[in-house]
Amino acid sequence: MRTIVAVLAALLLSGCASEAQRKAKFYQSMDPFVGGTADDLVLAKGPPSNSFTLTTGGRVFEYARNHSVTSGGGSYPVGGPVLVRDRRGGSWISTPAYHSFPVTTAEYYCKILVRISPANNVESWSSEGNDCY
Repeated sequence: MRTIVAVLAALLLSGCASEAQRKAKFYQSMDPFVGGTADDLVLAKGPPSNSFTLTTGGRVFEYARNHSVTSGGGSYPVGGPVLVRDRRGGSWISTPAYHSFPVTTAEYYCKILVRISPANNVESWSSEGNDCY
C-alpha cells in the first residue's frame, strides 16, 4: 500500500514543473534567437507589440502581454449545531454562519525586450514580469 501511495505521489509531483524548470525552458526558447536575424525572430514569435529605434541605428523589439485573474466572492456555511442549555437540559440548534472569500484580482504580465543590431541581427534579450515562465 505504501508503494502505491509513493508512486502516485511521485506521478502527481512530476506533472508540476518547478519555477527553475519553467525558467530554463523559457531561456531555451529565447536564447537560440541571439545571433540570428530579426526576421527569424518575427517569423517565430510574431510581430513585436512595440519597437524603438536607437541612436546607434539598432532597434529594440518589445513583446508584451498582460492579463488579470479574478477569483473569490463566494461563501460557505461554517459551524455546526450548538447546544443551548436550559432547565430541562437544553436542545441543539443550528446557527446560520458563513465564511466569505473576498473578490481578489491578480495582475500578470511579461515584457521581453530584444536588442537588434543595425545589421538586423539579434544581439541580446531581457525579460521582466511575473508571467514570463
